[in-house]
Amino acid sequence: MSINWSDPKAKISKHFTAGEALFLSKWNCYHSPSEEEKTTILKHAEAMDRVREELGVPCVVHCWIRPKVLNCPSSPHHGEDYNAACRGAKSSRHIKGDATDYHPVGMTCDEARAKLESKLEILEMRMEKAPGTNWVHNDSGPVISTRYFNP
Repeated sequence: MSINWSDPKAKISKHFTAGEALFLSKWNCYHSPSEEEKTTILKHAEAMDRVREELGVPCVVHCWIRPKVLNCPSSPHHGEDYNAACRGAKSSRHIKGDATDYHPVGMTCDEARAKLESKLEILEMRMEKAPGTNWVHNDSGPVISTRYFNP
């Protein structure tokens, strides 16, 4: 699949676009990903498609990649650490592009987590326990002790 990564509307998977993966809301710009980041984002998008299909509703992406070095020459923040600006964990999966924070349309985030919890292994995903929040975090990182973990 050939993707125009500079087009925010370009599909990177069945349900997600380049813009959803690359938009950095705090700095109001799009990151231009490296080849390694593109590969990671595409693999994660496939997993997020499975999540989306399991939920049966659209997912509104809040955050996908949070690069340590912003690649956006037109931004005054070019070269800066977006993950640090967001106060993200130093080892956040968002840095590599294989984590997504989102909310499902038409259900609460707690309902979505309950629906996904028993299916995380099949979905090849991990998920943060964050009851009462207005977002769900799924990532494609390696399982350390459990797929459903405390942030």
